[in-house]
Amino acid sequence: MLKLQNLDLKTREILLYGSNMCLERGAVYGLSARNGSGKTTLLRTISGLRREDKAMIFIEEQNKIFSLIEMKNAILYYETAEWFDVNLSGLDYLNFIKSTWKNENQMPITEVINFWSMGDYIKLPIKKYSLGMKQKLLLSMYAVSGANYWLLDEPTIGLDTNSLEQFKRYMLDAKKRGTCVLFSSHQNDSIYAVCDFIFEMENRTLSLVANDRKLGD
Repeated sequence: MLKLQNLDLKTREILLYGSNMCLERGAVYGLSARNGSGKTTLLRTISGLRREDKAMIFIEEQNKIFSLIEMKNAILYYETAEWFDVNLSGLDYLNFIKSTWKNENQMPITEVINFWSMGDYIKLPIKKYSLGMKQKLLLSMYAVSGANYWLLDEPTIGLDTNSLEQFKRYMLDAKKRGTCVLFSSHQNDSIYAVCDFIFEMENRTLSLVANDRKLGD
């Protein structure tokens, strides 16, 4: 379980006050808020890209607290396709992720390439990719990593209708493998139907609600 305790999320203003999260493996969570409410800032904080001194963020499984190195291997957060070096290929990134995140749950690279139908372009430099192609690569990195905790920021950007359906399958498959997924999107986005629970950020508070419109597994 990934736990966040007593978080005051601050930028130029306080975005959250005294907030807590418990993220269990084998569940999909949505993070819903109006634009500018701090969803990306929260994901960066959970992933360790930024710090809030007062908060405690840790993973506890089987009565064991993970070390910092173990946490880094258990979590993957790749914020945006804008982070890609466009001179490298998609295959370069998948090979890098596979060699860096060493987890038993890693999905074979060829299997992920086939799932997202990337075979025709995966060896090309990313500068030749459309936004949708970049997003499929970004998503594929999560399964290749085998990380047990996925943090995704608006993961369906650039995906067409067919790819959105694949995304739902991707989330459900990850859940069945015991992965914990937390992703953000726009308020009231239909993609939240894949979630078991939704965290709502509003009025400097973070509340968890069960999703009564979720898809079947």
